[in-house]
Amino acid sequence: MSIFILLKNLHIVLALISGIGFGLRGYVRLILNRPLVNPMIRFGPHLVDTLLLFSGIALWVHMQFALLSWFGLKMMLVLAYIGFGIGAFRSRSRGTGVILYLLALIVFVCIATVALHKPSIF
Repeated sequence: MSIFILLKNLHIVLALISGIGFGLRGYVRLILNRPLVNPMIRFGPHLVDTLLLFSGIALWVHMQFALLSWFGLKMMLVLAYIGFGIGAFRSRSRGTGVILYLLALIVFVCIATVALHKPSIF
């Protein structure tokens, strides 16, 4: 098995784990209004997201993607996803937190769509 296939599959699995984890944590914290007290629930996603970032960087280096391509669009969406996610969990207002959470989920779906379809934007 080539390094590309291994990295790609690792990246896809980590992205799925990250997205599902974010969705579940947001649901518990923002919709059910319960605290995230388990350390694995609070800090585990940071490990998964770090590995996801490193696998994405490794794919970028291996494939030599241009920043002004679908990959650049995906990276801009990742920044928006991170911003909305941080805002959702740090918001003092439940309503604002829920809106930011839903925006983050929408952006996550957009990231997946861009990754799957690789649109030609330039």
